[in-house]
Amino acid sequence: MLASWAPHRAAVPGAALRQGLRYLLFAAGACVLAIAGPSCKPVEKDLVIDDLVYGIDTIPVYASAAEKTRLKSESQFLGTAYANLYLQPIGSSTLNELALVRLANGDKGLIGELVLENFLNDPTAQATMPSNADMRADLDAFVESTYLRFFQRLPGAYEQVAVRRLIEADPDMDPIDVYRAFINSNEYLYY
Repeated sequence: MLASWAPHRAAVPGAALRQGLRYLLFAAGACVLAIAGPSCKPVEKDLVIDDLVYGIDTIPVYASAAEKTRLKSESQFLGTAYANLYLQPIGSSTLNELALVRLANGDKGLIGELVLENFLNDPTAQATMPSNADMRADLDAFVESTYLRFFQRLPGAYEQVAVRRLIEADPDMDPIDVYRAFINSNEYLYY
């Protein structure tokens, strides 16, 4: 009688344990679904028709220069400078040639300045810039658009006033000089 009782007794706690584990796993799964289910909604992205129709890319606007922590590579620097001045992307073969010239010379700063001067003096790039009269007609709008164009952020109140005063103080300063200053700034080297 004892022999028949021992296997039966051993099978019962194992079955009960397995049954208990099934209930526990079911209850845990139900809790996870109850908690995570309502919060796991599909992300709804706003559909902007103008972006699709006109092919407009959204540009992230930084709140301040402190958000820019990564140094641009040679090709990133040249590509963004070209795009900011010509308002169109640079061709890959031209970009590769300019990056090689800049990397091949010991004084990267000098070569970079020569390339940028070439960009700034190109009539095609100058056609995308406002005239001196347009710049001086609405300095606040010019400063704001220049910050957005080169730094992808709005100027702070102090920056707005300081740049406006610099332009007002120098009647010989034109948009090319302002653009040159923005491209050669430390902030422009970062993204």
